[in-house]
Amino acid sequence: MGWLLNEQEDVISRAQALEHGLTDAGVRYLTTSGTWRTLSAGIYAAGHPSWIQLVWAGVLIAGHGAVVGGAAAAHLIGIGDVPGIIDIWCPGKISGITRSEPHWRFHRGDRPSIGSPPRTTVEETVLTLCSQGSLDDVGAWLSKALFRRVTTADRLRRAIALRPKLRQRGLILETLDVVDGGSQSPMEVRFHRDVEKVHGLPVPDRQKSYSRGRKSDLGYTDYGLIVELDGLIGHRGPGEVRDARRDADHLVAGLVTLRFGWSDVAGRPCQTAATIARVLRARGWPGPSHECPRC
Repeated sequence: MGWLLNEQEDVISRAQALEHGLTDAGVRYLTTSGTWRTLSAGIYAAGHPSWIQLVWAGVLIAGHGAVVGGAAAAHLIGIGDVPGIIDIWCPGKISGITRSEPHWRFHRGDRPSIGSPPRTTVEETVLTLCSQGSLDDVGAWLSKALFRRVTTADRLRRAIALRPKLRQRGLILETLDVVDGGSQSPMEVRFHRDVEKVHGLPVPDRQKSYSRGRKSDLGYTDYGLIVELDGLIGHRGPGEVRDARRDADHLVAGLVTLRFGWSDVAGRPCQTAATIARVLRARGWPGPSHECPRC
């Protein structure tokens, strides 16, 4: 039984304990003495339960074929934070008891699995989370998956091809193309959709280095224009000083830098596009840009 406890992070079901030679009296002694803590009816863990023990408990509650999914699977894969609720997919019937458990959310259905504890595949996990999220969520999940190299764009495209009814399928494919092209943040993905593409701006180089030490977010190389996208908080303190020095170096090299924050991209995309278009035209871009339905 020791190997089983080791395999399951010191979590075991009553049925497993009895199957491996423990008696009812033995189980009762281990639980009443505090050696084992009860996580759910018939599910026990040694010591104070950790998050990974709760994951195993959810798998054992759901029974044979159970698979961890959603944000919990993303954390196990290495691309997400610890979620408050652990999603579990189970092929069998979902009873009234499992529906009321506080730490888990049970879903009925079969899912292919990998690893231990069993969790949905990387592609299944990422696409499921993307299908449930906003544009920013889609960009964030795809960026994490690709830049942490837990999967590839080609694998994701093949997985999408097998799911013609995937929710937000078009958006996921479009965002995947942008992220695969070098965009590294939800803000860059939103810029592509709401500023660049819909207003007919030229396609910039992404994550290209114009000076030593750091790549620039977007570069209209033929027209000597760099666009930097600063996140929700922006660059303050030492980072702000470094940015100013780098902008000065670029200016000496004949490159103009425009900087936009989250409010410019998410709240004023049309004005942002118009500003970029004016600078591009002043530096030789023939255009034309155009208005979008929001303008």
